[in-house]
Amino acid sequence: MKYSIKLFFVLFALLSLTLSSQSLVNKKICVDPGHGGHDPADDRYIPATGLWESDANWDKALHLKPILESFGATVILTRQGNSDADDLALSVRAGIANSNNVDFFNSIHSNGWQGTSNSTLMLFRGYDNQPVFPNAKTMSNIMVAQIYTANRTTGTSVRGDWSFYPDWGTSGLGVLRPLTMPGVLSEGSFHDYIPESWRLLNTHYRRSESWAIAKSYLSYFNAGTITTGTLAGILRDSLQDVSYFYISSTNDRKKHVNGVTVTLQPGNKTYITDQKNNGFYYFDSLAPGTYTLYFNAPGYGADSATVTLAANQLRFVDRWLPELPNYNPPVVTSYQPANGDSNIILTKPIIINFDMRMNTTLAQAAFSITPNVAGNFTWENNNRRMIFTPNPKYSPGVTYLVSIATTAKSAWGVALANNYSFSFRTRLKLNLLSAYPDSGAVNVPARTLFTFVFDAPISASSLGSNFQFVDENNSPVGVILNSPGLAQGMIQFETINPLLTNKTYTINIKPGLKDIDQMEFGETKSFPFTTEMENYVSGQVLDPLETIGQWKDPNYSGSTVGTNADLTTFTMSQDRKISGTYSGKIAYVFSNPSGGVVRTFNAAKPSVGSNNTTKVGLWIWGDNSKNNLEYWFYYNTSTNVIVPICNIDWIGWKLKYVPLSQVTGTGEKLFHSVVISQTANGSLNSAIYIDDLQMNIATGLEETTDDFNPTSYGISQNYPNPFNPSTFINYQIPLKGRVSLKVFDLLGKEVETLVDEEKEPGIYRVVFNASKLASGMYFARITSGEFIQTIKMNLLK
Repeated sequence: MKYSIKLFFVLFALLSLTLSSQSLVNKKICVDPGHGGHDPADDRYIPATGLWESDANWDKALHLKPILESFGATVILTRQGNSDADDLALSVRAGIANSNNVDFFNSIHSNGWQGTSNSTLMLFRGYDNQPVFPNAKTMSNIMVAQIYTANRTTGTSVRGDWSFYPDWGTSGLGVLRPLTMPGVLSEGSFHDYIPESWRLLNTHYRRSESWAIAKSYLSYFNAGTITTGTLAGILRDSLQDVSYFYISSTNDRKKHVNGVTVTLQPGNKTYITDQKNNGFYYFDSLAPGTYTLYFNAPGYGADSATVTLAANQLRFVDRWLPELPNYNPPVVTSYQPANGDSNIILTKPIIINFDMRMNTTLAQAAFSITPNVAGNFTWENNNRRMIFTPNPKYSPGVTYLVSIATTAKSAWGVALANNYSFSFRTRLKLNLLSAYPDSGAVNVPARTLFTFVFDAPISASSLGSNFQFVDENNSPVGVILNSPGLAQGMIQFETINPLLTNKTYTINIKPGLKDIDQMEFGETKSFPFTTEMENYVSGQVLDPLETIGQWKDPNYSGSTVGTNADLTTFTMSQDRKISGTYSGKIAYVFSNPSGGVVRTFNAAKPSVGSNNTTKVGLWIWGDNSKNNLEYWFYYNTSTNVIVPICNIDWIGWKLKYVPLSQVTGTGEKLFHSVVISQTANGSLNSAIYIDDLQMNIATGLEETTDDFNPTSYGISQNYPNPFNPSTFINYQIPLKGRVSLKVFDLLGKEVETLVDEEKEPGIYRVVFNASKLASGMYFARITSGEFIQTIKMNLLK
């Protein structure tokens, strides 16, 4: 009996020792950092912050692995890096866990949805109340609480993937489906919620989540608790608001402070908050006890906090850093309108910026405007920006003098050292600043964005008969108006249907067009223009640009120079397209006034053959940037040839092509890059879209296809057939004479006259554009002398 009691106490002591040492010995855990690499279509890139979800997932895994190993666990990672090659198939990731016979599988992710949420989600395989592995749901409930505590999200959710994705049936998540052991997928927070996205750029914030996951395993395996604690927090400026969306129930409204030195005593540990707009600091592995944190940052008063930390505790100490008093005289740093400005709209606010917070009452009392105008004051930027809005408005054609007297004082009671004054003159009429296309323009794309820019917001109710778009017969052309543009002073629209080629259209602006101040345009202006002459029939499409494929970001290429790398990108876009769902968008910002090159490289390097008559090109949505477009080719596999294409002096879709005769070198040619080359008068910031890379392009209104005279009349079957919206018709005549080539519908109604004139003997080709016609069968009938022949054509939209 005594022996049994002794044995019980020995076993209890050993168990207590095991618990206190957090033993995960003999436990095998597979950690899967979700995604991999830097493909914008798959790896969740957030342009506003520069965050890649794949980077954050990988960093969390790198923190988690040694933590778990310190507890004695064996940890297997599903990927060994964060390149595109590391983005393994979901079934492969699960297979790694199965082949290693692990005890648990954990896929680490963050979530995303419209940038307005920030909660924590755990997913396991099965229905909400019928998990395939019950222990997976058990772990989900443990882990969701730990991550929620660490990330301080707004809520939690634990779901079975079959319930969460009901349209998938029992397929569920591909990374959980093949598992032979319990597994979970964690969505720790929302990476597209911008405040959280900034936090996820901080490696120690990621480490905090890794510790939360590690604690979950200690709890799940009943393996003890951590004997140390962690102090962390977020440092904010109580007076400055962020410019992006924030959840109102959080403290994310206020700007985070970068570069704060946080000193921990005792221990003399130091942490400096990064420059990534998160204000986060972090001290882990601290012995339980009482600590004092000291906070110091340029421009802020010193602050401190004393706290008591317990074992296994994560304690947050957030601070609103106090503003440092400023006893210098305040200075007016800028104002609007600028001194001497004219044509000022009658409702334009007056904006005055100070270099420090002001006493709003005294500053408003020191403000005067002559002649006197009633108005309202508002303040922004922590009372550093005063805004005076006239109510109801200024008078037209009047010069106003604005003054700020030295009675204006800062929030610390220091007066302006000098008076400030400036003047501006209000406008008398609505003025047109620019137009696209301009009067008399030629070769305007059949699909373009018409843009007329005025010096004031436009009154929508005044458009009506005061802004007209008509064809050669003075018939109105149907358009789709970009209504939000009116508030920016733009009348911007696209046509419902593509315009006809080689036709003249006119845009008329009448005197009654008004701005929101009811100021009239007061004159009549007409803008006649002619559309481009060429019709296009698509050739052999080499790349429809529906996926990013092997197209690379411009920064991938060493040939890209003189750009802002963060703002120069290649992405797939649904904003503009010729066919399908997507096109490629090349957005760029040049960082210097000259010498910039943006090269978008296609690693697939499709072959375009070696026939010099072959035409190769893409549909290009021009941005009127006045920069130059180039296509780059290889011959002999890797010898580069640069082919200048054109100046980008249009807005809209044009098929820009080049015959291979202009590509020097012999043998097979490979198309590999679209390049934008900066010009002296080109835009520094712009974007083009590209679609349907193709070869064997056919163009032309009507052209002779051969030099010899045929011996008989004839008309060939149109090509392509079926077609949409254009097709080629070839015909031949052996004798000089009048030729009529007309198109009829099934009811015999004439819908188009393609040719009606005297022709020399020869072989001819004409393009039939049926963009304004409905799908169906049509007949092309040629008549010349006594010769009559008809072909059937199938328009399939």
